[in-house]
Amino acid sequence: MKYKKMRARFDQRQELKNEYELLIKFDEHTYDLFGLYQQAIVGDINVPKINYRDPNEMSYMWSWIKGNRKWHAWNKCKDDWKDELDPRVPDKNAWIPEEEAEQFHKFMEQAKHERRERDALKRQKEIEDGMWDE
Repeated sequence: MKYKKMRARFDQRQELKNEYELLIKFDEHTYDLFGLYQQAIVGDINVPKINYRDPNEMSYMWSWIKGNRKWHAWNKCKDDWKDELDPRVPDKNAWIPEEEAEQFHKFMEQAKHERRERDALKRQKEIEDGMWDE
């Protein structure tokens, strides 16, 4: 009986540890996204490192630590694009020369068609695996 309780506690702690590790990984990825977002909205970093704190954090120490990480993430994006979309994502409102317009639209339609085929195959595989059973 005692062994079962110990085993249950151990399993609970392992689950908590795994959830904590996922949270830490998520947190690390969001700092990079924060840096890209700030670069796109504000531009190059304009805040001194020493004064940058996370306003959402109540603790002074943690606000400084998180702010420091955010500052470094934003500083990594220095001299990157501003007011431009990611080159991998086409801008629908962008001006396209008339000579390239037809080729551009063919490319976009082909990419859309390929993406829909990939999504349909993925959905079909998920249905076969029983992921969409209701």
